[in-house]
Amino acid sequence: MGRTGPGASVVSLGVHLIDILARPVTALPQGQAGELVDEIRLTAAGTAAGTSVDLAKLGVSVAAIGAIGDDLLGDLLTSILRGYGIDITGLARKPGSQTSATVLPIHPNGDRPSLHARGASRFLELGDVDLDAIASAEILHVGGPDALGRFSGEPLLQILRFARGHATTITMDVLGPGSPRLMQRLAPLLSLTDYLMPNEDQLLGLAGAADPAEAALGLLDLGLGAVIATRGIAGSFLCTRDGVLTYPAFGVSVVDTTGCGDAYSAGVITALLRGWGPEGGAWLGAAAAGLVAGGLGSDAGIVDLPTTLEFLAEHAPAAAALLRGTKP
Repeated sequence: MGRTGPGASVVSLGVHLIDILARPVTALPQGQAGELVDEIRLTAAGTAAGTSVDLAKLGVSVAAIGAIGDDLLGDLLTSILRGYGIDITGLARKPGSQTSATVLPIHPNGDRPSLHARGASRFLELGDVDLDAIASAEILHVGGPDALGRFSGEPLLQILRFARGHATTITMDVLGPGSPRLMQRLAPLLSLTDYLMPNEDQLLGLAGAADPAEAALGLLDLGLGAVIATRGIAGSFLCTRDGVLTYPAFGVSVVDTTGCGDAYSAGVITALLRGWGPEGGAWLGAAAAGLVAGGLGSDAGIVDLPTTLEFLAEHAPAAAALLRGTKP
């Protein structure tokens, strides 16, 4: 598990929410009718909290920064994160607000329609952010700037400039659909970001392009360091100024795709911390996402780094050997 206390390797700033998941759901009951399901779970989720949990499982020390409600859901969320060894002192409780939450009826094929309450995430303020934690971290992960309201403007821009000034690597993932309007909001932030990790649909929406590689290259022109994009069953790709590399998805029995993107981000960040670079990150991200797809909720599947590497070795022996520094 991750370690608590000052000097966390990663600060995960952004959307922290509760997911309530049920499976399998073939249809929603009508009127007062009810249906039995096999499993209901409550998990810490969101592009910041979900990534934090997976990072902690992979052995990374994490500090959380975000806004949550002063309610029972907030109590549950902080309890879950604390249980994984995540430093939660940076979570600001907002009186009168509910903690952001999502209800997910999971279909038998893994599809996941959702009901979402926006909650307190969008009420984060510059004064809530511990700059010392960011200055001492190796990586600042920004999860869901598109869902942080006014904070994603000048306040977040100030924080990214501060992080760059302290040699803190910046990674970013978005939460909702991409669009040209969102691109206008994010462009100043992306110019300071080292790694953007969207899914393919988000990437195409942001760039207003039909081709993923073309979209990624267009974002690099803003000053962004690299794009590492997930493509569902088509795998993922890494785009830098040196070109585009593609990676496969691993065949797994899909239970629920909730949190796969967060797991992928955690794999990339873990690899960067261990000196495996973005190429190693794409492989480890694919393994982490594959494990999460096999269980219910964003915290399913991943146990620790050794077993994640074992899973990678089963599907891509040469890649696992490269990360371990051994021969396949």
